[in-house]
Amino acid sequence: MFMKSIIILSLLLASVSLHAAERLDYLIEYKGLLSGYKWTDVSRASITTSRLADCAGRGSCMVSTAKLSSKGYKVLEAVFKVRFHYSSYYQLNPSRTLAFETREKKYSKQYMPYGYKHSLAVIPKDSSTTDYYKFSSKGEPLPAAIKPFVATDHKSVEKIRVKKVKHKPVAKNAIDRMTLLQSVRSAPLKVGYKVSFAGTDGRNKLEFRVAVVAAEDVKAAGRSWKTWKVRIDEIEKGEKPVSLHAWISMESRHIPVFIEIESSYGEARFHLKSF
Repeated sequence: MFMKSIIILSLLLASVSLHAAERLDYLIEYKGLLSGYKWTDVSRASITTSRLADCAGRGSCMVSTAKLSSKGYKVLEAVFKVRFHYSSYYQLNPSRTLAFETREKKYSKQYMPYGYKHSLAVIPKDSSTTDYYKFSSKGEPLPAAIKPFVATDHKSVEKIRVKKVKHKPVAKNAIDRMTLLQSVRSAPLKVGYKVSFAGTDGRNKLEFRVAVVAAEDVKAAGRSWKTWKVRIDEIEKGEKPVSLHAWISMESRHIPVFIEIESSYGEARFHLKSF
């Protein structure tokens, strides 16, 4: 659950930019059993957003990429050894998730293609299912329709193979976590504002519940920010809800400047360092 919470945090931070290009950098801290119940630096996250002129023939879209690594941080490196990469492709008007790619390497020593788990979820237009691709070093070639959604910073797209394809039910207009924050950052936030969204992680139906609970001043990236304190609950049937608080700036860019979450494994928080 703690690792899931860390990943959800990184994806929420990698929310859709309200501008054509954006880079945000965060320091991740943890306090719990693994750190002797003291706040300890465990990782850094970098998030970039840009606009693409064409997304697999579905018009222009935005792409946000989150990278998370525990390299150089002894506490998390000794237990989880996190290397996490997530790219989401989405359109702004209306908000629509097109696809999202995940690459993840943790503490497990079992064989994983290219040294990490690798998958791609594609939501076809007007579809009630998500096409969930598991990649490997063996299998069928990538279909031409999904090649534009696979990042090639690590492997030539011609060398990646499809191990398995699953078709999972998805609610109409379901969005992934990045598109969720696009909606939150562009919403008319005020204390008392509430909204919910149908969501998906590619395999499971989710529900995102958002509520603005306070207006507070927060210090981050060497300055003071006026922010909206937003509570976000991610609900998956049969699972314990994951809840967190995000402090989103009131200025025009609506930057998430601070995030915190508590779980049975301890507390984690993200600090904005540069923007």
